[in-house]
Amino acid sequence: MPFTVASTRATTVLRNQLKVVFTQCPYSVAASSRLSSKSTTGTYPARPTVSPKSHSERQRRNLLPLYSQSRRSFHSSLPSLNGKTDPYGTLGISKTASEKEIKKAYYALAKKYHPDVNTEEGAEKKFHDIQDAYEILSNSEKKAQFDTFGAGAFGGAEAGGGGPGDAAGGPFNPFSNFGGFAGFGGGQAFDMEDLFSAFTGGSARGRGRRSRDTVQEFKGDDIEVLVTVSFMDAAKGISRDVSYNPLVACHTCNGTGLKSGHKRATCPKCRGTGTQVHMTDGGFAIGTTCSTCGGTGVFVDPKSACSTCHGEGILKTRRTTTVDIPPGIEDGMRLRVSGEGDAPPIQSDKNVRIHRGDLYVRVKVEPHPDFTRKGPHVFYTAEVPMTTAALGGKVRIPTLTGEADLTVPPATQSGMTVTMTGKGMPMLQRNQNGDMKVTFKVNILRPTNAEQTRLMEQLADAFKDRSARRTQTNRDK
Repeated sequence: MPFTVASTRATTVLRNQLKVVFTQCPYSVAASSRLSSKSTTGTYPARPTVSPKSHSERQRRNLLPLYSQSRRSFHSSLPSLNGKTDPYGTLGISKTASEKEIKKAYYALAKKYHPDVNTEEGAEKKFHDIQDAYEILSNSEKKAQFDTFGAGAFGGAEAGGGGPGDAAGGPFNPFSNFGGFAGFGGGQAFDMEDLFSAFTGGSARGRGRRSRDTVQEFKGDDIEVLVTVSFMDAAKGISRDVSYNPLVACHTCNGTGLKSGHKRATCPKCRGTGTQVHMTDGGFAIGTTCSTCGGTGVFVDPKSACSTCHGEGILKTRRTTTVDIPPGIEDGMRLRVSGEGDAPPIQSDKNVRIHRGDLYVRVKVEPHPDFTRKGPHVFYTAEVPMTTAALGGKVRIPTLTGEADLTVPPATQSGMTVTMTGKGMPMLQRNQNGDMKVTFKVNILRPTNAEQTRLMEQLADAFKDRSARRTQTNRDK
């Protein structure tokens, strides 16, 4: 992905150091507010849409690391607090609260503000803020970061860039943000030192090639599969075997792509820097990831390639995983199985850390002939005879756990609804069930013989219903 650096002191530095004439780029990004004592707001141009690449192209081209770990500046996009800078205040606890107290406060507030329970305005936002706060305080590492740096540890307002000093209150450094531009490429760090290295073939600090002192991490693609379950299985929960074809590390070379005893060679195209530099017609330099080595600086020589994976380091295989579908799952929900997705199309190495993607199981729940549902609540229509509706009584109806007797109140009308508490679907991550709502449908009796007709006419006479039709025999009487 190309990166452009525009105007201000960055241009001056590069012109003095590299003796390259830079022209103003029409698509520029305003420099960070640290470059000037006056805070300005930069306008970012719309980024071009990038079409998804094919599998073969992803294996060799434009594979940028998720993030880099070295002595150079490191920028990453961490979860923010959604505007809440005090997770302790959100949960209503003190900074000395124990892990048990944190968990207890979280469960109490989550239950109170859960969207399925609390329909008040702002309850859903409050619920998300509670989850964000618990995500930080339940993780000892994140909690320590917040206690030390505050919200700035997670990219909040205190994270720097908002004043002349740094986040820790240090002195103003006009080039402090040039260690890495986190705004380029959706959080991908861009180090100015990479641009020096691209021009000089080495490092501005005299270190070797980039791939020799940098730990790079790559994550593979996620995989999604579809599983169909019945309505009753969704109510009770079930385990299903899911078969799919992921990319995994080659079992012969353990993902290195090399024959035993062989080593990788330095990439001849980028000379081990992992970056290619192109000069535009206006004299501006654009750095891109090397298309030959994918940014690693090394490649597998065909003579040293593993005979099983042919130097790729990965193979497609057939795998079956057992997935537990929890009771109460709804149609369209996804379950995540961490680390069961594709391996990235990158050869393993001592400076490369590889993480497999995740497996997502999308659940399709088949409709039921008698029941419908809305969230955890189940709906059923019970047909009752006219006489039972008029006099009252009991009818036997099906439920999710078997048949049950339902009391019909006297003078029941069609459309009346009664609630059977706790007879609905289990609520996910909560130890309770929804309700079952039964709607009555009154069946009107139709006489099929003379005796039934006579009795119905007598019933009409008893209720003084003069609008009911009479037979000739009863009319004569």
